[in-house]
Parts: sequence; structure tokens; C-alpha cells
Amino acid sequence: MVKKQFIEALNQSTKEQFAFTCKGFDLIICVGTLPSRHDTTLLKRLSESEAQLVYLFTMEDQALIPKSSFFSRYEVGSEEGIFALLSKSFLKGVKLPESIQSYFEELDEGYISAESNLGEEEIEEIESLYQEAKNVLLVLGDDVIRHPKASNIAHLAGLIARYGKAKLFVVGAISEEIIEANTKSVLEEIADLKSFDGVVVYQCPVINKEEENSLIGSAQFQMAAKVQSGDKINVTINQEVYPRTFVRDDSLKGVIALMPCAKADSSYPYHVVKIVKAEVQ
Repeated sequence: MVKKQFIEALNQSTKEQFAFTCKGFDLIICVGTLPSRHDTTLLKRLSESEAQLVYLFTMEDQALIPKSSFFSRYEVGSEEGIFALLSKSFLKGVKLPESIQSYFEELDEGYISAESNLGEEEIEEIESLYQEAKNVLLVLGDDVIRHPKASNIAHLAGLIARYGKAKLFVVGAISEEIIEANTKSVLEEIADLKSFDGVVVYQCPVINKEEENSLIGSAQFQMAAKVQSGDKINVTINQEVYPRTFVRDDSLKGVIALMPCAKADSSYPYHVVKIVKAEVQ
């Protein structure tokens, strides 16, 4: 249901604005997904594509970074601001309805850029790639669909497809889920960024069964959480306690740990957590 509502909020008047393949594009902009975890088929398609790749996410996907023409790490929770910056940038010079034009004119780009950690120079670099491209694919990942402001993100992404030159690829969607709509998108003010200060974990799909009992983090995360590889720990999320073993992975960077889960709910997958070492029995 969450995905269906998101697709409807993209507000596309024709199914032709959606794509289910990465072929035939010379620029792919991928936002809000960790393909090596969420969709290995997508990872394969992106890796094999000859298109230039702009990859925007909260952490590096080591399987995708070598392929990326441009990578930027944005702040957790800032996807709405990212799409506001991208849509305004891509639609510069395009004739838009007066209400949308006014919305972009009133956008506080400096504040959004600072809060999201996507700088003005980076936006200009992405815009340059977009303007040079003939066929653009905008890949919308799970984090975007599950964001608290998913509806407004969809409105903004939908504008890029409706008035720009991008097609939309909703990760995990099938053609039967695509909904045609032709309503007026009422854009909302960009919400202040929720604080994710502290120890943060990212709930993601498991690759193998053993991972269900692990919390996987970088050397930086290990220092921030004050744990050692192999430590038995309890991870508390919203008063629910998850027993885990901390596993250090030196291929990871940053201070967000992966928390593989066999079953994921529809909520935003990042959490500020409390981690304590389990008592030895």
C-alpha cells in the first residue's frame, strides 16, 4: 500500500513516464537505495549500463562506487530536501505553472543544502550532467518510498518527469502497480531535518541467515558505539531490544551500521539506537 500511494503521488498522466529497465539511458540518477542489499538485479543493471551514474545515498555502496560518475553522501532523513534541490535545478528555464514557479523561488536553498549536506557546487555538477544528457532515468529507492514525507518527495520527483526529461524507475515496482493520475500536485514546505545525532543503524535486508544476529559497522562506528568486533550487544530501537553480535567490516565507511533484518516493516529504516554490551551469563 505504501508503494501504491507513492506511485500515485508521482502524479504522471501516462505510464510512458515510467521505466522498468536501465537500458537506453545516458544518465541514471539513483537516490535512496543500497542496491547490494535491496535489489541485486538493479545492482547488476546499473553495473552493466553504459550510462553515466549519479549515486546519492547516506553511505557508500562499495559495489556501486566504481561505476559512479558522481557520488555524494547526504544526511540521514534529508531526502525531501535533496529532491527539492534537484527538481528546482533540473527545471530551471522550463515554463512551469505559476504556483510551482513561486514555490521554487521561495525555496531556501542555502538552508536545505547545508542541512542535507549536498552543496551548491555538487548540485551544479549534477545539473550539468542532466543538461548534457538526452535520456535520463531517475531511480527512486526504498528510503524515498518509506520516508515520512514520501508524498511530497513523490510530488517533487514527479515534476522532473512531467516537465523535464527524466523517466521514473520505482525500485521493486512492477508494471501492474503503475497508476496514471492527472491531479494538481500541492507542494508542501520542506520540513526541518529531524536530528539523527547519536548512534545510528540502518535496517536492511539480509544476505544470508547468519546476518540476522549481526550488527555490521565500520571502524568509525565501532569507536562511536564503544564496541569491539565479536561483542555480544543489545540494540534498543523504540524500547524494543534486539540481541546482536557486532561485526566490524572495514569495507564500510561512516558512522551508520547495517542491521540486517529478515522482515522489514514500512517505516523509515534509520534509527538512533542505544547499544549496551550484553551481560555474560
